[in-house]
Amino acid sequence: MAETRRPVFFSGENPAMSLYLPGTEQLIAVASYWHCTDSPSGVGHALVLWQDTAQTPASGIGPGAIFTDNLELAQLLVTNLTQHFPEFAEVPVQTLDYKQANLEHTYNGNAYRVLCQAGPTRIELEWAEVLDRKQIIWKGFPAGETSYDLTTIICPCRLAHISIDGQATGGEVITVPTATGQLASTAFLAFAESWVGPLDAKESGN
Repeated sequence: MAETRRPVFFSGENPAMSLYLPGTEQLIAVASYWHCTDSPSGVGHALVLWQDTAQTPASGIGPGAIFTDNLELAQLLVTNLTQHFPEFAEVPVQTLDYKQANLEHTYNGNAYRVLCQAGPTRIELEWAEVLDRKQIIWKGFPAGETSYDLTTIICPCRLAHISIDGQATGGEVITVPTATGQLASTAFLAFAESWVGPLDAKESGN
């Protein structure tokens, strides 16, 4: 039976990656890319990028930034959602500066590439070797003091990388087997993603 839910906060794509110092579980870079195809704040893109400057090559962005072509949209995504994602639990995302940028992406069914140009700085991200495709339906995704209903198609990837002005961060993806025999990954694509909310306590079941 069809069910109608409101308000729609975001619809689009939201691939992300967490990269680790090779051979360790030390996080050295995290990226979340938002491609918004519709929202109350309009359409646009946002790239939330953090890196451990002690473990990555020196670059003009320091510990990172939030790159966007729609400042209002980016601020709402970071405040309402990104800062509450598990991969950003140890990342001071709210301290990152917002920077105007041109962002675009391509996808050929196996490799998803993002190009971000912010002034003289060129940032490239790639996700490759899709391992699985699965639908996630998460009612009441916790986001601080409120929650959202999330639906998305998740595609874990074997490989991912970030380069800034031609220099790679050097981090690597971690993959682990799941109980179903598939592989989970710290890099994934997220298609047909929608966030409905924020929900009140009754709607979220709290």
